[in-house]
Amino acid sequence: MREPRKTINQKGYKLRVVKEDNWGEKIKNLRFEWKRLTIIEDEGMERHFMFIVLANQNNKKIKVSGYSSYFFHELISNRIETLEYHAKIIVRFLNFVMLEQYENFQMKDITELEKEHGNLFLREYMQGRIGNKKKTKETVDKAARTLTRFYHHLFKQLDMKFLTSNDFVLKTYVKQNTVEYYVDNIFKYFETMYIPPQRIKHLPSEVFQEILDVCDDYYPHLKLAICLQAFGGLRRGEVCNVSRFNTNYSSFVNELGWFTIDLRFKVQLRMDGKHVGGIKKPRIQPIHPVFLNVFQTVWEDHMKLIKGIDNPLGAIFLNRNNEAMLDSSYEEFFKKIIKIVIERLSSRGDFKSTSQAKLLMSGRVGTHVLRHFFTQFLGRLDKDKLKSPVELAYWRGDSSLDSAIRYISSDPIIDERILEIQKSVFSEIRATKGGRRN
Repeated sequence: MREPRKTINQKGYKLRVVKEDNWGEKIKNLRFEWKRLTIIEDEGMERHFMFIVLANQNNKKIKVSGYSSYFFHELISNRIETLEYHAKIIVRFLNFVMLEQYENFQMKDITELEKEHGNLFLREYMQGRIGNKKKTKETVDKAARTLTRFYHHLFKQLDMKFLTSNDFVLKTYVKQNTVEYYVDNIFKYFETMYIPPQRIKHLPSEVFQEILDVCDDYYPHLKLAICLQAFGGLRRGEVCNVSRFNTNYSSFVNELGWFTIDLRFKVQLRMDGKHVGGIKKPRIQPIHPVFLNVFQTVWEDHMKLIKGIDNPLGAIFLNRNNEAMLDSSYEEFFKKIIKIVIERLSSRGDFKSTSQAKLLMSGRVGTHVLRHFFTQFLGRLDKDKLKSPVELAYWRGDSSLDSAIRYISSDPIIDERILEIQKSVFSEIRATKGGRRN
């Protein structure tokens, strides 16, 4: 006989946010929030725990909600960045369906949740009415996957009134030779007239030089960070984890022979315990040999810039208080750099500069474009052959080949290379046939 599914109440949690009487009035001062608990161990290693709480905006009291169980059941071994992302999406969703839209949904019990609630949330999120700006298709799809996982968790834990097992289809994929399972997206949210914004993925070398020039003029403390991404393929969080203690290099006759960053372990870089950024794939990441001469100058200049600054944890990217810079701050600085680059290019008036300015204004530009720049370079390094996904994945620090394959397929130069190869093959065939005729 099947055992009855446990409800949140049976686990000591509460299904409802307030008591039955005067519901609409009492929830006006309530908000769902996410809280992170960080434990720093003796060796400097960090452990993170995530909670969803219900906060009273008037008296500032908070109470841990039963929704926190999602992290302990579904994401127990995930990176802090993954925990934070899921927390942000779920908190926004709970505020939307339980509090902000109470007059429309009249939802007092999470077991009344329907798929259409998720569809409505994702449409609002997509249009920027939740989260302030319109979202790209990739961003909305990612949020939908998170929400699907949250729905499935609720279905497994509670007696949901409007969800059935038929709503959830399990699919498989292979990750590092292991078969993994995931629940297929259950939502439908894209509107036929909606044109999502695009992310800029291809950065001309001239524009990259403009970025470096702006750093020289206004943000010299960020030039090394940008070069670590463009010459070594680091992600923005990984850049903020670079310190005096995890860099290693060797010189031959005053020239760099090699330079590596040890990203195998994440350690504390702030005395206040703040999370400076994540490391997606633990590894030792080298700077590509072709860039070593340029990188050496940038590295030496940065070391001179922070000479005499005492940071006991060895951080090399510092804020105005000489504390390790957060990856979110780095991202904001980069956006300011791009804004100045656009202004410079637009003011020149020549066709090429104007075209480059329009390129930067045609979509969203973030620090991740520097990893694209690094990948573009690798793909074009040898004009006589295409780079394999395995080689790209190694230099980029990818866990799987999927990302490398996507980058290769999206690079417009690849199409030109394929055409060149085809022409070469056809020329050889024609030459062979001609020889036979003779």
